Amino acid sequence: MAGSGSGGNQAFASTLTDLMTSLAVIFILLLVVFLKQAHDQSKKAKEEVHQQLGFLLEEKSLALRQDPEDPLKLIVMVGESQLRFPLGSARLSPEGASFVSGFFRNFATRVCSPELRPKIDSVVIEGHTDTSGEKTPVGIRNNILLSQKRSYSVLEEALASVQAAPATYECLLKLTSANGRGSRVPIMIDGAYNADLSRRVDIKIQVRSAEQQFKAMAVPAAAAAETPRR
Repeated sequence: MAGSGSGGNQAFASTLTDLMTSLAVIFILLLVVFLKQAHDQSKKAKEEVHQQLGFLLEEKSLALRQDPEDPLKLIVMVGESQLRFPLGSARLSPEGASFVSGFFRNFATRVCSPELRPKIDSVVIEGHTDTSGEKTPVGIRNNILLSQKRSYSVLEEALASVQAAPATYECLLKLTSANGRGSRVPIMIDGAYNADLSRRVDIKIQVRSAEQQFKAMAVPAAAAAETPRR
């Protein structure tokens, strides 16, 4: 009888092990499917951002490129020739202000549209300088400060350009931030430092992950469901 009980325990343990193994395999397969769907969803979101913004960027001789450090981040590089900041100044020239205003008026309308807004997590205006005057720590700090001030100048002009459209203004205000990196992120061409291209402002568009997109769409739907009918 003791042998029979021992054999039954062993059989149960073996069955339980097989069950746990099967569940683990099912979990891994479901995880793989989920990750694949999430990747496809994020890829589709990036493609829609490209499609919606492509014509606008081409009009301004700009391009939307992939951030090599973040698969969900897209970058628009706006060169010094378009912004026309006076040497050492953070004040936009009239030509630069006109460019920023014209660009962001259309840009904000696109990114705040019902088609794109749920797919975009944030927009960062990031200022950059070349290495001029950086022979001392003070020079480095001055360039970082200059790049920050320039990024804020662009943000202020961008917000001013859509002030007449309250919904778009609030959307852009919520989405967008500004910072400066000084000369910490230079542009290299064929391995050589390029000072002209390094003086720029990058507009970084962070695309939402599949989970973030789902939450963004779920919240308005839940709010609508809770609104009492009159």
